[in-house]
Amino acid sequence: DYQEFIQADGAQVPKNIKTQVIYKISKLMNPSAYMVFFKILGLHLAVGFLSLSVCHQFGMNPFNTESSLADWFMRVGGHQVCMFACGTLFVGMSLLIAGYFLSIEEIKALKRTEILQNLALGIISLGLFVAFGAEMAIGIAGLWVLGGFVGGVLATQTVWILKQVGW
Repeated sequence: DYQEFIQADGAQVPKNIKTQVIYKISKLMNPSAYMVFFKILGLHLAVGFLSLSVCHQFGMNPFNTESSLADWFMRVGGHQVCMFACGTLFVGMSLLIAGYFLSIEEIKALKRTEILQNLALGIISLGLFVAFGAEMAIGIAGLWVLGGFVGGVLATQTVWILKQVGW
C-alpha cells in the first residue's frame, strides 16, 4: 500500500478535505485552555475527594479515617503550615495525576494559563468545601489557596519536565 501511495500520481486533494485536516491538526496542536481546565477539573474532583482519606481538611473526613497528614502538618508547624501544606497537597496531587492523562500540547495550554487555572482550582475547591459544610476563616482559607497555588505550579512544572522526557 505504501509503495502504491509513493508511486501514485500527484492527484489534488479536494480543498474541503485539506481544510478539515488542517483544522483538526490545529485543534490537536493548540488545545483550548478551557477544555484543558475542564479535563483537569473533572480529575481534580475525583482525586481531591480521594485525597481527603489521607489529609483531612477543614474538618472534612468522608472516609472516617483515623490518621491524617493534617495531624502531622499541625505538629510540625501549627495551623498555618497545616493549611498551606494541605492546599499544596490537594491541588498539586490532582495536577500531577492529571498530567499523566494530558498530552504535551494540553500541558502547554495549561502552562500558558497556569496562574488562572491553579487559582480557579483552589477557589472552586474551597467553594465545594463550604458547600459540604466546612467552616473556615478568611485568613486560613487564604493560606490554603496560596498553598494550592504553589502546589499547582510545582506540579505543572514537574509534569511539563516529565512529558518532555517521554513520560
